[in-house]
Amino acid sequence: MEVWVQFERRKRHYVRIVNHLNNKLLTYHCKSGDNDLGIRTLKPNGVWEFSFHTNVYAVTEFYCYFFYETFQAAFDVFKDDGELNVKCGGHHCIWTVQDDGFYLDNLKKNKNVKMHDWTK
Repeated sequence: MEVWVQFERRKRHYVRIVNHLNNKLLTYHCKSGDNDLGIRTLKPNGVWEFSFHTNVYAVTEFYCYFFYETFQAAFDVFKDDGELNVKCGGHHCIWTVQDDGFYLDNLKKNKNVKMHDWTK
């Protein structure tokens, strides 16, 4: 007996980080349960992006730790729970990092909403 299993083709998702700190370097470390993307540094006005397909068997989640000077923050930059996709406005989550916090761009609504603050 043959059994055919058809999997839904998962769309590619993108996470972009934009450094709009006032002439400061941004250090960050992004990872998921399966992938460690390493510790990186982004120059002022620099952009870094990664892409992936969501996991068929579990919730896909990427989180990042951010640092500059004496400030830090950590949060999910992508979570396949539907809510963050709505806030991102689709398959592109664009995070703009500023001196006063982290903003998420919603491309469909053409909105930029502050989502997180820095902590000392």
